[in-house]
Amino acid sequence: MSKKTTKFFALIVLVLLATIPLAYAATEGTSSGTATVGNAAPTITSVSFTDTGSVSKDGSQIDVNTEYWAKATGVDDDNGLVDLDKVEYKIWGPSSTEGGADSEADHYTFKWTQATDTWEEVGPDSVTDIHLVETNCTDPVSLPGDFRLAFKLDKIAEKTATATWTIKIIVTDDSVASASDATLSFGVNYYGEITVNDGTHGWTGLTVGATDVIMNNPDGDLDVTVTSNAAFDLQAKGSGALTKGGDTIPLANVVIHKDTLGSAVSLTTSYADIGGLTSLSAGTDLAHSFILWIDVPDPCPTGDYTYTLSIQVVES
Repeated sequence: MSKKTTKFFALIVLVLLATIPLAYAATEGTSSGTATVGNAAPTITSVSFTDTGSVSKDGSQIDVNTEYWAKATGVDDDNGLVDLDKVEYKIWGPSSTEGGADSEADHYTFKWTQATDTWEEVGPDSVTDIHLVETNCTDPVSLPGDFRLAFKLDKIAEKTATATWTIKIIVTDDSVASASDATLSFGVNYYGEITVNDGTHGWTGLTVGATDVIMNNPDGDLDVTVTSNAAFDLQAKGSGALTKGGDTIPLANVVIHKDTLGSAVSLTTSYADIGGLTSLSAGTDLAHSFILWIDVPDPCPTGDYTYTLSIQVVES
């Protein structure tokens, strides 16, 4: 090989060496790490049921349409408040169960939701939340903390003589782990209200000596509307004899019954059951009516004789 050829190959080798990168040893590396924290179930330290002050109502009788507070104290979750999903209050009477359908008579469900930080009445009135006193409900800004439900039972909430209504508080987290307490209880007092729809009643065109004359004012009977949270009786009494100046028609001359003259009894100045209107079913805005008949004495001076009829609703 000539010197010229040798120099040429040497040049090619140098060029190739100049274009090949040199390898160096690594001085730094990375590794992806994960630390998995498990879910912690929520807890409830204690519960209470009071009036709007500090008087305990747990195990006691309460009134319908009246505000009360059910409180879960020291609610905690080691994963923090953000891990909570909801706090539910289920309230039911002896005619229902925890899983029963919501109704004014015997089952209520209320809920606080962490995602929206709002209270709501799930049922029975999810539209107007009429049984929820939202302005007096409270929830914490961090845990451990307290949740207070302020609520009212409907007027027809089932009456009980003992503490057979139950309050269950359930705290649930995002992993559906939960804590609950169902130790609170109460009874419900009787409630009844009545509206007399006919403010006046009476008999027109009477003749002396007439007997068993049915009332014709306003329309042949007297109408009332009742709301009651237990079976009830309607009762009536008169203020005394029907009078016109010094003239009178004895109160006993007026008899009363739901609709049957043969079963009617005379009014007295003390409340007595109205026949045919006893042991009536509980409910709201219930329409009932009854009839009055009168005997006109002979003799009896002409004129308008007046008295006052009182009607009341009582528990059967």
